[in-house]
Amino acid sequence: MNFLIIAVLSALLQIFAPWWVIAIIPFAVLFWRPVHSPGAFWAGLGGIAVPWLLYGYYQHFISDGAMSDRVAKIFMLPNGLSLLLVTALAGGLVGGFSALSGYWVRQVFRRHPVPISRPAS
Repeated sequence: MNFLIIAVLSALLQIFAPWWVIAIIPFAVLFWRPVHSPGAFWAGLGGIAVPWLLYGYYQHFISDGAMSDRVAKIFMLPNGLSLLLVTALAGGLVGGFSALSGYWVRQVFRRHPVPISRPAS
């Protein structure tokens, strides 16, 4: 469920907000809805990488690969599709580490019962 929330919110907010909103959304979602730490990382990674990959492929498809192939040549990549994979991985890593950070910050503020030590009699 966290994956879906992150994917939808990031896809919608990237229309109006700057690109770095991809770091805020996974942080907030995993702070609000914690899971275990590997699940937090993978939800953030997938929630950002999948929309970036789909939108990148859409742009590649409608331009017949002209722009993505040119940008791929700048970065010395073989073709535009490899550029899409690298871009999705980079965005996904930002989302994954951001989600993991949100989970860890939540763990810091979680209440743990403090054992009461009694004096020795």
